[in-house]
Amino acid sequence: MDPTSLIGPAVVAAVISGLVSGIGILISARTTRAIHTEKLAFDRELAERRIDAEIALAEKKVDLDRAFEAWKRKTEFAEQIIADFYEARDIINAARMPGSFGDEGSTRQKEDWETEDDTGRLNSYYVPAERLFNKSEFFSNLYARRNRFLAMFGQQSAKPYDDIYKIRGEVLIAVRMLISTHRDRDQGTLPVTRREWEAVMGWVDPDTDGIRRRLDQAVEAIEKTCRTATGESAP
Repeated sequence: MDPTSLIGPAVVAAVISGLVSGIGILISARTTRAIHTEKLAFDRELAERRIDAEIALAEKKVDLDRAFEAWKRKTEFAEQIIADFYEARDIINAARMPGSFGDEGSTRQKEDWETEDDTGRLNSYYVPAERLFNKSEFFSNLYARRNRFLAMFGQQSAKPYDDIYKIRGEVLIAVRMLISTHRDRDQGTLPVTRREWEAVMGWVDPDTDGIRRRLDQAVEAIEKTCRTATGESAP
């Protein structure tokens, strides 16, 4: 057999083998590039998702922080309002307490016609008003917070403020009426009304004291409103 006759097939085989190898390398390279491209795309998508998740988490945290700060401010203000009403009740109850200390009541403007007995009686009438006037700054601050309270808790929750204001006014009016009608006492006029004024002023049995009961109701109402609005349970 002529050895040269084998060269042709061998060359063809080598060429085919080379082509197959080249094609394999080309396919492998393309496959590798495709896998690499997909991996890059996957990594990019994963990174974008992670960034989106981190942004969403950060925004959620900001919202939660803001909500917490708002709740904290509201709770602190509610506690202040409750404390205000406790103090207002104590001040009014103390102002209406019968009896006096030292020269209480002596700041009243004395009239020319007063006898010593008149002055003693009228000063005793004036004591509750004097005590309340000495706390005018407190009541001014109490009412100054009313608008913020309304904005935070609603107009429908304002009744306790109105009740406190009205009770304080009733005490002052009762004092004024007792003083202004004092000279009529000898004529026996307005005995029932005078007793009613004295009861409002504080000269009354604690068990039948309507003013004290109304003060307690105002405190209970404001406490319920404040604690309910901040998610707390009223005692």
